[in-house]
Amino acid sequence: MAETKKYLTMKERICFTVGAFGRSGIYTLMSMFTLVFFQNGAGLTLKQGTTIILIGRVFDALNDPVMGMIVDRTKSRWGKMRPYLLFAPIPIAITTIALFSAPFKEGSTAAFVWALVTYILWGVAFTIQDVPFWGLSSVITPLESERTSFISTARLGSTFGGILPALLVPILYQSNLGYTKGFFISGVIFALLGCGLSILIFFVSKERVPKMDHTPSFKETFVVLGKNRLLIIVIFAAILGSTMVTANQCADYIGNYIIIQNYTDFTQIFQDFLPGAQTTLVPNVDAAAAYDFWIPRGTIVTTLTVAIGVGMVPAMAIFPVLRKKFSLKQIYIGSALFGLVVHALCYVVMAKDVTKANIYVLWVFLFLMGLPLGIYNVITYALIADSVDYLEWKTGERQEGVCFAFQTFLSKVNAAVATFVFGQILDRTDFKAVDKSLVDNAGRQIFFQQSVDSQKMLLALVTIVPAIGFLLTIIPMFFNNYTGKVKEQAQKELEEKREKIMANSENQ
Repeated sequence: MAETKKYLTMKERICFTVGAFGRSGIYTLMSMFTLVFFQNGAGLTLKQGTTIILIGRVFDALNDPVMGMIVDRTKSRWGKMRPYLLFAPIPIAITTIALFSAPFKEGSTAAFVWALVTYILWGVAFTIQDVPFWGLSSVITPLESERTSFISTARLGSTFGGILPALLVPILYQSNLGYTKGFFISGVIFALLGCGLSILIFFVSKERVPKMDHTPSFKETFVVLGKNRLLIIVIFAAILGSTMVTANQCADYIGNYIIIQNYTDFTQIFQDFLPGAQTTLVPNVDAAAAYDFWIPRGTIVTTLTVAIGVGMVPAMAIFPVLRKKFSLKQIYIGSALFGLVVHALCYVVMAKDVTKANIYVLWVFLFLMGLPLGIYNVITYALIADSVDYLEWKTGERQEGVCFAFQTFLSKVNAAVATFVFGQILDRTDFKAVDKSLVDNAGRQIFFQQSVDSQKMLLALVTIVPAIGFLLTIIPMFFNNYTGKVKEQAQKELEEKREKIMANSENQ
């Protein structure tokens, strides 16, 4: 029986997970800290920063599917996925370092153009690797059972890789390096680390799922994709639920302007310390002395991000176990409902007096928020892989590159929409952005005291807005009927078809 045969090697499992770890460091640096860098490192406004992110992601709307079609048409001695895993890391490293540099005057037109161009180029370079990297999971083994564990393990590695920049980056930019140098050093570190690790999978992997004899034209590809009902459902579910990831994307603001602010005595920083004033610093000001809490300022943001990550890890670890008892549809809807309740409850509890927000209670809620995000982090890849099989079952066409291109596109859309919504709403409040000229006697950045209304809005942006996303993402998934006996029958027919193709190829 095909189910008893094992295809994956231990080297493939380890190198794919290690590669996911390295790539996630780069992606998290970009998705979590780009808006912070644009505003505080490059001197751009919130509107400028969110506009750049939106433009970049709209460009990716065209870029990712095109890359998927290119992958599906690639013919080489290494297969159609693996060549890009060899050649993409160097452009990614270069554009990552360029993205987090600020060579022009803060807030200038040149600074805006540089940020826009490097952000788009980074997106192109990352897509060249991202599509075939995750697409490899659909061709490295024909067995769904192996594919599920392969993806789950890799997503665990990806989560741990995402925690690393959350640990290091805030420490660097809140030191006397400041935002500009701190982010540049971060860019260099994660560019080299991520690209060095992500190239390893090229040398140990093998593409095992048979290729189609017919390569469809670009027009045929779009016609066939229109018949991929499952992929369309996943796309709509992901887009509608984009704001689910807001808490993870914007932990920096919560850490600085709710937790750190609430433990800071601003009378020791500003002579005119009331919100709305704050123009004159106390002579020889020491920001660290004004802060009174046992956790260092530079690690507060880190603890918040880690709390979410710690919640994501067990969720991803138990996903293969859940998969044995429940369908992907059931797991998706159940985890989304859990996420909705947890985020809404967090707002109810914390908004009673946001000026006295308890970090220990917040840690618990962030851990619980991480659970559905961990499931989402894995299940979308499993659903996309299913959509590849669904398309082959319905049409006879197998287009891994294009289908997984939508997965990479959706992950970028999620981050972009969450950041855009966050920035645009926050820009309409009385929120006061960082003035880089205000530093203490050790060169550490001074943050303004925000009003209670701004603090409440920040809290709502990372609780109520994600809760709405969890609610909306459920709607399309109700229409997913590729589950249960329908899926079992499809998998059986596909396995019989692949066994015949592989048997014929061995006899030739």
